[in-house]
Amino acid sequence: MADRYEIRYAAVGGQGIITAGALLVDIAVEKENKYAIESPTYTASVRGGPTKVDVIISDEKIVFPQASAIDFMVCTFQKPFDLYKSRLKDDAIVVVDSNLVKDLGDTKNWKLYKVPIINETKKQLGNVVLTSVVTLSMTQKLTNVIDFKNMVDHVKHWAPKDFLELNLKAIEVGRELV
Repeated sequence: MADRYEIRYAAVGGQGIITAGALLVDIAVEKENKYAIESPTYTASVRGGPTKVDVIISDEKIVFPQASAIDFMVCTFQKPFDLYKSRLKDDAIVVVDSNLVKDLGDTKNWKLYKVPIINETKKQLGNVVLTSVVTLSMTQKLTNVIDFKNMVDHVKHWAPKDFLELNLKAIEVGRELV
């Protein structure tokens, strides 16, 4: 990982994408001993409206807390993609929902993954809110910005006891998708 790694998750409100950013920051700080911040953005209609969260992870203190050269993005809906694709590096890793993000425009030199994130989350897990853990798992696999074991340990600690197995299954789903 570079000294500073920038991640953007974009979706519509209610898909759990803000939670994915919070989990990523917690793991980076608590388990990886790195500096990390999250900056969520909501539109006026929180549920169903475009939303994003930017996460910056660094080996050094974060002086400028705004994402300006995004290394990795996951997006699950067209409107947030259109709104929030700015600031992606030319060589960014980009994961989009293949059913819900159709118009990509100029993809520069992105390493692009088109996967049915929402459909598979619903089909295999039964709840779109688990997109948060699916997204976290995809991020770990594609970037190694956090360690796999640290991610699993944190999810085990964080997930409600009655939903632990479902959250662990969400990790598997995320890894299988990419």
